[in-house]
Amino acid sequence: MRTAGERGGVTVEFAAILPAVLFIILIAFEALMASTTVERVDNAARTGARVAGKEQDTAACPGAALSAMPSWRNDYWADGGPDDNGGVYCHVKAKIPLLFPGMPLDFTVNRTVHMPIG
Repeated sequence: MRTAGERGGVTVEFAAILPAVLFIILIAFEALMASTTVERVDNAARTGARVAGKEQDTAACPGAALSAMPSWRNDYWADGGPDDNGGVYCHVKAKIPLLFPGMPLDFTVNRTVHMPIG
């Protein structure tokens, strides 16, 4: 049986641990967004270079790379062209989305892929 001094102890413990749990969830979500962005940018650069090399058209890279990016990404950029070794390159850059856009953190992922023509 509880005494009168023990009432509300569980509520106080819950209120004390809730900010820490929410902070851990936010950090985990940011890590997920960062890893997903890195994977998507890498995939887009590879797709753009592969299409440009296969079609033997150095101008095909940006279009193929941008079409490989997911629709929820809204801040990305791609370019490509011939490289010094007779192949093609594709460069894709995207910002990692943050939950708090006003924060002065600017994390950008850059990937460049070189492919031979043919």
